[in-house]
Amino acid sequence: MTCLVTGFPSKIAALQFEWAWQNTHQTRHIAPDERITQANTKQKYSPRSGKVRKRAGRPRMSMHDKLANLHILLRAKSFERWPLHVKFFAEDVYKMWHRWTVNMPEVIRQGIEVEMDESMLQQKTTSEEDPLEPVGIHRIDPTYQHMKTTLEKSQKLLVAPNNSCAICRSTLDSAKEMALVCFNKGCNTIFHVGCLSSHFLKGEYGAQDAVVPTHGNCPSCKSDLNWTDLVKDLSLRIRGEKEVAALFKEPKRRKENAKEEAKSVAVVDDEDMDEPDVLAEESDAEIDLDDVLLQSDYEDIENIQATPSGGDEWKLVDELDEQATPGAVASASSSAKKRKEVIEDSDWDEAEVIE
Repeated sequence: MTCLVTGFPSKIAALQFEWAWQNTHQTRHIAPDERITQANTKQKYSPRSGKVRKRAGRPRMSMHDKLANLHILLRAKSFERWPLHVKFFAEDVYKMWHRWTVNMPEVIRQGIEVEMDESMLQQKTTSEEDPLEPVGIHRIDPTYQHMKTTLEKSQKLLVAPNNSCAICRSTLDSAKEMALVCFNKGCNTIFHVGCLSSHFLKGEYGAQDAVVPTHGNCPSCKSDLNWTDLVKDLSLRIRGEKEVAALFKEPKRRKENAKEEAKSVAVVDDEDMDEPDVLAEESDAEIDLDDVLLQSDYEDIENIQATPSGGDEWKLVDELDEQATPGAVASASSSAKKRKEVIEDSDWDEAEVIE
């Protein structure tokens, strides 16, 4: 990217300017007698209908033509009072622009800034010192971080009761009316939008037919104020609730949390280093206990095998049957008779059969 135009009041305004710059042969923001490039007429023949269609084609433009058209658009009545800012990122293109503007009799309004990006001029030195330093377009901050101090000041002033406009001296209710605050550090004045706009237009040169001012001096502190900065603060207070909340959101303490996590990890590592000794002692104690138990089991087995001859002896079942006494046999037969008597005296014989 060689050139960037910023400072548009809205996205639609940026798209209008972009389309006009890419289609300078068709845009109505440039008068026909001031156009550098003209449209190329293209003809297309249709064999079916036999008709010839004519269409305006986009002409080819060189870098010189693009810079010349940019100069014309910045001087156009539609864009000349916009708070635009042109920044170049290529030194050779900026030199070409400078040569073109020097030879042109028409001059761009002083409020439009045109400059060369300093980071691109110092790219060689910065890349050697800090290769991670953003350069060129990457240095542009698209957030509202630069408006934080102004928002803090305006919020504190507008909360106070009994506020009044510094120009018309009437009461100003910020909850019902749109109020502008001077962003100078030593000034705490508040204005109505209409009052300050009229005051700026009276003191601005060449703004007799203008509706919106570009800049002006504060009636109280006499400091130079840009109208876009004042209105941007107002717009954020009224419609930028999410942006303001994100701007004043407290950042997370990542560094302290990282240090605490590192300390906890170090403590855990120390404990892990101490645990193997304890486990080793416990395992040694368990091994000794197992040896004692195994030794006691072996001793019990040896005692069982080494029983004396006069001790108890195990006998086979057949031997027990052969050595059974007659009394035992008689008791067995009597128990069998009792079982038969119980079966004969059963109540089931008296049961009735249901057919």
